[in-house]
Amino acid sequence: MSEVQPNNMNPLFLNLERIPVLLVGHDDLIFRAVKQICRNAAHCKIKIYDEEMSEEIIRFSAEKSNIKLFYQKIKEEDLENFGLLIISTEDHEYEEQLIHLSQNKNILIDVIGKPKISDFSLVSVIKKENIKLGISSNDYSPEVQKRINKIIEHSIPSDIEEFIGKLKFAHKHPLMNREEELKTLDNITAEYLDQKQKHPLADSEFENLEKITKAVRRRANIYLGIIGVMVLIGVLSYILVEFQLFPDINEFLNRDNHIFYKMLAVGFVAELVVGSTGMGYGIICTTILLMLNIAPPIISASIHSAETFTSAAGSISHYRLKNVNMKLVKALAIPAIIGAIIGALSLTYFGEHYAHIVKPLISCYTLYLGINILRNAFKKNKKNTQKSGRNISILGLTGGFIDSFTGGGWGPMVTGSLLKDGRTPRYVIGSSTLSKFILTITSAITFVVTIGIQHWNIVLGLLIGGIVTAPFAALLTSRIPIKKMFVVIGILIIVLSLISIVKSLF
Repeated sequence: MSEVQPNNMNPLFLNLERIPVLLVGHDDLIFRAVKQICRNAAHCKIKIYDEEMSEEIIRFSAEKSNIKLFYQKIKEEDLENFGLLIISTEDHEYEEQLIHLSQNKNILIDVIGKPKISDFSLVSVIKKENIKLGISSNDYSPEVQKRINKIIEHSIPSDIEEFIGKLKFAHKHPLMNREEELKTLDNITAEYLDQKQKHPLADSEFENLEKITKAVRRRANIYLGIIGVMVLIGVLSYILVEFQLFPDINEFLNRDNHIFYKMLAVGFVAELVVGSTGMGYGIICTTILLMLNIAPPIISASIHSAETFTSAAGSISHYRLKNVNMKLVKALAIPAIIGAIIGALSLTYFGEHYAHIVKPLISCYTLYLGINILRNAFKKNKKNTQKSGRNISILGLTGGFIDSFTGGGWGPMVTGSLLKDGRTPRYVIGSSTLSKFILTITSAITFVVTIGIQHWNIVLGLLIGGIVTAPFAALLTSRIPIKKMFVVIGILIIVLSLISIVKSLF
């Protein structure tokens, strides 16, 4: 067994909202440190320096106005006006240089994982009610620390706040002298400890009861959901039998060479992709439907009709979460509406008269998107902190036209471009989703006016397939790495696009 190193750190609580903090590095340890600082000091001024940044740090900092990222090595002048420096780097020479610079400027340093050369360390904090405990584990691994915290947190009585309230009431009581006050405090403490000795399992039993209650509620909700679905199916079945609607429905489902069932499969695949990666619904649907030799206008009309429901739900969610920048929405949506109308009308005309040209053209576009997705899967993610002078109106107009004409592409073109400009992801995604919803409605209405509504069997197939798949897609998200999913999607789109091009030309 290895020798236990002495822990020479003295506990000291600092108000980090008054002390700026510098961090050097981009690994998981730095990410943990940033989260811990923000958890206990939400407005602490933080700067992170490194030539690369992890996706976790980029996403986390995007939501925090007090965190600034610098894609460079730290310089001596960058240390000015900072009190604490946290380091996690594998470059030992760079580490020694930082230690030397910080010592010259009287900056306290924490070299994560190296307590012997550190002036301080970020301790694990346990908070229960108004009690805050700082625990230094002598730089044990996070996994070990997590379990230590769990034990200590569990040992804090649930009624500790009530006990403290009694002590505060007795402390400096105006009707007591000093001796009486101390005696009362001792009596309250002794009584509390005596009660705990008589009922040592009270807290754990209460916590177990809470867990059991939550589990029962979860099961009850599941059962209620199942019962609700069964009741709904029963009511619908009764209506179908009572009004003899089965023949009509069967005819509807089997129309156009059983296209409804094929659309169920397409909706299943598309929702699986979009639910697990957040993109690709239109591209996947367009690519597969082209391969099935469906007319381009019907493809785009069906996709936008089905997307109306899903994009509406997403838009409402983003709006409620205040992820929408209405100024950006106006700048995108108005030209997108114009682009969508032009795209839908163009596709209706050219798709009818020049289908032999339009099909391979759209397939080439989906092929390009597939290659782009595959390329981005292997591309290192670097954040551009400088906003470009991109014309948002032109971007919205182009995105609206392409999305309406090809059936998809708004996400990669518009959302992707705005994110590359260094804009806050939260507002970009929320605003783009709402703009996409407006664009989708516009496209759907335009197609209904121009080609009618004879394609509802396709729309329903896509919708039902997506609804059934949504829970599985959410489960898949937590189990499959995003990068691998992008690789699979990219390859799938490329292969299907090539098949469509070959079928269109030969």
